[in-house]
Amino acid sequence: MDKTLSFTRRIPIRHEVDVFVAGGGPAGCAAALAAAYGGRKVFLAEGQNCLGGMGTAGMIPVFMTFSDGVNFLAAGIGEKIHKR
Repeated sequence: MDKTLSFTRRIPIRHEVDVFVAGGGPAGCAAALAAAYGGRKVFLAEGQNCLGGMGTAGMIPVFMTFSDGVNFLAAGIGEKIHKR
């Protein structure tokens, strides 16, 4: 005789979103920003107390320099942040 037990728990919905991004590292931040720029309602969940993943948590100052001293090198999101 096979018996199966299953347990369920009702979890209230706190946020209605189009895109849920798990992790606020470089890829998660880029995905969340891209979705938001595309008009989607985004929820970005990060387990640490900062965005940027291990680069930020490990206090790495720069992944990529944005300038060679004369020219601005980054495009896309980096450029948008720089212009603000």
